[in-house]
Amino acid sequence: MIKKTFYNLPEEKRQRIINAVMQEFASSATEKVSINRIIKAANISRGSFYQYFDDKVDLVEVLVKTFADLSVEGGRKALQYSNGDIFYTYEKLFDIITDFGKDKKQKMILKNLMKNLRANDDLISEYLLNRFEGLAPFREFSNQFNRDCLKYKSDEDVKSLSQILTQVLKNAIFDVFVVGMDCDKVKKDFLRKLYIIKNGAVAIKN
Repeated sequence: MIKKTFYNLPEEKRQRIINAVMQEFASSATEKVSINRIIKAANISRGSFYQYFDDKVDLVEVLVKTFADLSVEGGRKALQYSNGDIFYTYEKLFDIITDFGKDKKQKMILKNLMKNLRANDDLISEYLLNRFEGLAPFREFSNQFNRDCLKYKSDEDVKSLSQILTQVLKNAIFDVFVVGMDCDKVKKDFLRKLYIIKNGAVAIKN
């Protein structure tokens, strides 16, 4: 996992390391992630690298959390606009995150980035299966969801619902950015799943 020493770094140095990680993953010429290239680009020693990260999988988390952090403000606006509607907020989070791929420059970066993630399947699989914390910044929203229109209103129930929706969102993001599926098709499937969760799967008997 990413160590506290990384987050305690001065902003300029931490951003320089993040930029080096993004550059390494985004390079179209890179087939495998190289720690040597990262430490050279970031102008840090190998010893310093391991003071900040345990392994290469942490680098995937750096990337995911960087994009997630950029999405938080949009999530806050969605919450405010919808008066805390949990389903509307998750729908907008999908749009916010996938919008990174709509800007021409960002799209090229993400395209090359995802090529590298596919070339490093062991990294992305290990992270998504066992260490995924990329959507952690969205946890702050849990207490802001409006419970008036929810059937289950307790803290534990709302937390469970949020966890389910987060998993569905994670899978959709994976399909768009890693698998490379059509964004519109993924969104349609994502909204269908939100609808099923929102309305329930059990038929009400007369």
